Amino acid sequence: MNTAITESAHQEFSGESEFNLKEYVRRYVRYWYLFPIFFVLCLTGAFFFLQTTQPVYSTKTTILIKDEKKGLGGAQGDILTELSSQFGGNKLVENELEIIKSQTMMEQVVKELTLDVFYTAKDGLKTVNLYRISPVVVVPEVLTPFALREPLIIHVIDSTHFRFNDEERIFAYNQRFNNAWGAFIVKKGSNSEYQDVIVNFADAKILAERMTSRLSVEQPNLKSTVLELKYEDTDIQRSKDVLNKLLDVYVQSSLSDKNSEASNTLKFIENRLGLITGELGDVEKDVESYKTNQGITDISAESQLFLENIKENDSKLNEVNTKISILESVDNYISKAEEGAVAPATYMIDDPVLVSLLTKFNELELQRERYARTTSPNNPLLQTINTQLASTRQSIRENVQNLKRGMAVTRNNLEGINTRFSAGLRSIPKKEREFVGIKRQQAIKEELYLYLLQKREETALAYASTVTDSRLIDAPISSYVPVRPKKPLIWLASGAAGIILPILLINLIFLLNNTVQRRDEIEKIARVSILGEIGQMKNVPNSVPGEESIIKMTSRSAVAEQFRALRTNLQYLGDGNCRVIMFTSSIGGEGKSFISINLAASLAYSDKRVLLIGLDLRKPTLHERLGVSNRVGASNCLIGQGSYADFIQPTGVHPKFDVLTSGPIPPNPSELLGNGKLPVLLSQLKSEYDYILIDSPPYGLVTDSALIAEHVDATLYLVRYNYTILDHLRRIGELHRGRRFANLSVIFNGVNYGAGYGYGYGYGGYGYGYYAEESGTSTQTIGTRLRRLVGKS
Repeated sequence: MNTAITESAHQEFSGESEFNLKEYVRRYVRYWYLFPIFFVLCLTGAFFFLQTTQPVYSTKTTILIKDEKKGLGGAQGDILTELSSQFGGNKLVENELEIIKSQTMMEQVVKELTLDVFYTAKDGLKTVNLYRISPVVVVPEVLTPFALREPLIIHVIDSTHFRFNDEERIFAYNQRFNNAWGAFIVKKGSNSEYQDVIVNFADAKILAERMTSRLSVEQPNLKSTVLELKYEDTDIQRSKDVLNKLLDVYVQSSLSDKNSEASNTLKFIENRLGLITGELGDVEKDVESYKTNQGITDISAESQLFLENIKENDSKLNEVNTKISILESVDNYISKAEEGAVAPATYMIDDPVLVSLLTKFNELELQRERYARTTSPNNPLLQTINTQLASTRQSIRENVQNLKRGMAVTRNNLEGINTRFSAGLRSIPKKEREFVGIKRQQAIKEELYLYLLQKREETALAYASTVTDSRLIDAPISSYVPVRPKKPLIWLASGAAGIILPILLINLIFLLNNTVQRRDEIEKIARVSILGEIGQMKNVPNSVPGEESIIKMTSRSAVAEQFRALRTNLQYLGDGNCRVIMFTSSIGGEGKSFISINLAASLAYSDKRVLLIGLDLRKPTLHERLGVSNRVGASNCLIGQGSYADFIQPTGVHPKFDVLTSGPIPPNPSELLGNGKLPVLLSQLKSEYDYILIDSPPYGLVTDSALIAEHVDATLYLVRYNYTILDHLRRIGELHRGRRFANLSVIFNGVNYGAGYGYGYGYGGYGYGYYAEESGTSTQTIGTRLRRLVGKS
């Protein structure tokens, strides 16, 4: 509620008054000390931040990817490129970009560089990386979860000994240890100036994920196939090693994929060669045995002619049977092969359509296997490849069936020719015919053996000539200027924060401050005339209690002049003849007693007889401030215990300044003030004194002031800067409009002119309080200062 009142009050005068830049700037003058404090603190914070934060450097490299869409394949006519293309084509740049950024690749980099164990050391406030320069090397075998949370500190004692953490026991290098961190071996490392090494262990998967987040792979030009890799690390050498190893892992993975088909083809040919070698040996032994047993040394010309014809025909028939067998193996593979298996070799198939389909099938299988390792099963790209595989498999089946039907026709024709040649052979003597049959089998086996040898050499050459589809353009290059933190930016930001933060804090203070800060606030909200202003009094060290409440009226101080001006302004109260004046306020601590004492003293110095009456019958303070007795006083007069002359005391401030203290505290102050004796008492005192000043209780707390106000000529309402809350001004306005108090005026108290008049007022040095324990000392505590900053809430 108070905050709402504050906002509405400030909006009220902001809407009616013009913006004053000078006053707006002066509102910050009171808190000028916050600016150097925050500025120094922010710069200090920036210094510690830069000292404790490890600089991050950026390393980049570029590679070229052969993309089939952009025509960056090998040179035409190059036999090695031609053979290499038999086992995998070019790549898509977009796919390779994702493969390089995969976590699987980074995990392999972490393992090969042993980055899951890293070493640091403290150098003052800085943390120093000991990559490749650590004096110790830890080889972990088994790590516990504790090791992943807490670092292991190794203190190097000399070239052969060390100790762990805070332990006193000394160990030697090259030993196996078992402790809370797990099982590991500590070896001697490089010579280093750092003797206290902090060993940090990390999970390879989590570390790879963090490292992948620091890796960026971009395509600078969409029309080219060049990729730019950037990696950020706190160690320059480590960032270069990571990029180099990442490219090595990527190349090895690519070559492994490309060589998988050639490797399986070699295995197939080797198995076939083993079988044919055994069969050929058996046939050669049969020829040798037959010639030996039958005594055959030569064959007649006719037998030779039949032999050559039958041999040629059988060779064709064998080739057809071989092709049919291969087609059947292809058909069997296509029908029953598992996902991910490599298709049979295509060298012995001379149909270009089938060779093209099988080559495409192999490429799709390799792509599907590669994407399966780096993408999820539901990836649209993987599903598209599976669809293409199914379509290609169906086309191969149809082509194989067509080829098998053609081969069957050819085989029937060749078998018919063989039948005719066999009929001719019947005319040859039995021995010679049998020899021709054995010789024919030998020729067939020799031809098949030579064919397989040729294909094995071609496959081995292609396997050996496989080259990667990527090429390094620029080796890793590091920036020797950190990419972060940027020192100029940090210093600039800290300096700006040193200015902005106090501005925000000051604005927050004013936003939370719901107390009276300006004279205009009284005039606009309460709409009551201000009789005078009293400036802030400074504390006087080692002063006598109460002495600081009385101003030396003969001095030329600003506050004394203000009291003299206030004394002069009394003639403008009412009709100018107001002699009985009451002082009140909204709450305690607003300076009623201080103002009434010093105004009475000022009147006395102007040759006026003045009586100050303490009618605060609940918590009297006049006697303490004036240093007089309060054993008897006004309460005795109001109950009829003697004459007022018996209770009036001289103050010692001036001969014409007397005081009637409140006296003993009665149990019923309100009833005592309303018993009808107060107006009689005031009427009697008017005949002896020029002015009667009454120090009454706060109107906002009790009703005593309302009872006293019925018998006075004027009321002076105290408003204290940075203390009286704005809501009380509205109540003062209501009292004025309702004419509850005669000739109501306001005294502005505690103005701190040195802090910028109208914005930063304070009031200190008196320790006023109402219905609360008095401080007893003028020392300002930190809590008091803070309350004065934000005002009374």
